Amino acid sequence: MKKLLKDVLKKVHVLKMIGKNTSKFIEGITMDSRIVQPNMIFLAIKGKITDGHQFIMNAIQKGANTIICESSFLPIHIHKYITYVLVPNSIEALGIISSNFYDNPTKKIKLIGVTGTNGKTSVATILHQLFSKMGEKNILISTMGIKILSIKYSTTHTTPNIIDINKYLNISIKKGCKYAFMEVSSHGIHQKRIAGLLFRGGVFTNITHDHLDYHRSFDCYLSIKRLFFENLSEKAFALINSDDENSHNIIKKTLAKTYFYGIKKNANFKIKILKENIEGNQLLIDGHKIFTHLIGRFNIYNLLASYATAVLLGKKKYDILKNIKYVKPIKGRFEQFISNSGIHVIVDYAHNPDGLKSIFNTLKIIKKTYEKLICIIGCGGDRDIKKRPLMGKIVYETCDISIFTSDNPRYENMNKIFNDMKNFKSYLKKKSILTFVKRKEAIQAAIQIAKKKDIILIAGKGHETFQEIKGIRYSFNDMKIAKDLLKTYDK
Repeated sequence: MKKLLKDVLKKVHVLKMIGKNTSKFIEGITMDSRIVQPNMIFLAIKGKITDGHQFIMNAIQKGANTIICESSFLPIHIHKYITYVLVPNSIEALGIISSNFYDNPTKKIKLIGVTGTNGKTSVATILHQLFSKMGEKNILISTMGIKILSIKYSTTHTTPNIIDINKYLNISIKKGCKYAFMEVSSHGIHQKRIAGLLFRGGVFTNITHDHLDYHRSFDCYLSIKRLFFENLSEKAFALINSDDENSHNIIKKTLAKTYFYGIKKNANFKIKILKENIEGNQLLIDGHKIFTHLIGRFNIYNLLASYATAVLLGKKKYDILKNIKYVKPIKGRFEQFISNSGIHVIVDYAHNPDGLKSIFNTLKIIKKTYEKLICIIGCGGDRDIKKRPLMGKIVYETCDISIFTSDNPRYENMNKIFNDMKNFKSYLKKKSILTFVKRKEAIQAAIQIAKKKDIILIAGKGHETFQEIKGIRYSFNDMKIAKDLLKTYDK
């Protein structure tokens, strides 16, 4: 792809330009000097650990013909063929530059952002499935990767960098996509990884304790989520979970037209639960009965949010209801397997207190009293410490057998993580907690303990296919390992 520099710089707040040749061609954009190729723009970004301005010379040596840098940086060596563009904030400039380079894709596609502590992946994925079933070409941008029609591309963040977002949106438009469904994380909002994107709608699922290692306090976390809705235009819609206690707080200053969905409180979009069991849910939406294989109260909210979004995007209710019942369960989200011996394994991404509570509330409804509940749980290393005892207590007081193990320990000592998880007071005094540093051994122990009809919940990693230890990602898949071990220990 080629673009003239002057076209790429449209609407960018330029403070100063050194080397004013804006008629040169640009063939790519990057923030990483290691992957610079000839005729690229290199954006120098000030990060928490490293400052991209230190790598400007490397980028030039590799062929960058334009450098975007912040006003505090003054180039020592002026190169004859290099254009230096000084801006107040490189990250904000990056959003506009990326959109311009990739033909401003969000002006041509209906982009919906889904944000909240839990449910982002599920709602975005349900929408992708639903619109595909209705014959509408679309792109999914989520934790589980980017999916254009049926083609998958891997990502490393819930919200990819703004260059990749625009790149894949541009590809999707060329393939005929009219809709885009995207998870929007609090990190992505705060780090301006969605700068320059035009959202036609925003969905708020819920907000609870999470990521406080990054945001420092719940109020800061809430204000970041609120910022997403404050930046929606008056032509956009905001769809809010009315049953969340912060539902009105999140939209205080939004210009978007606001709608609510919920089960308990008055809302524009409501759903009635007729029957809940281990097979799925019987629901009543707009006077129509549907059965879904999605299990749990949390998934009923996710389904309703998806239904409401489709209505707000102009789809006919009959078409939505006809197709939404065929939406398949999402990988790593209450994913189930029953062994030959009748042991029931559930793998779920629940990695914060509210996520665990939602899973256990569902299990209370569908679990028989004689079925034992065995839970395997870990907490991520180098992340929010405050949620560890909360999660430990929830598991300890809810499950028949609690097994604490590693999640993604990263660089942190596992014994320190275990001590944090056990740092709670409980009215239950005599129950012991099993601990295994190796996650596979924890799963193995649960399978050895379990009897027919017992439920093993493996929480925290869900769809992830790796375990991160001391900077290395090792292949690890909870469900695959459980299935392989069950073949050996099946009784």
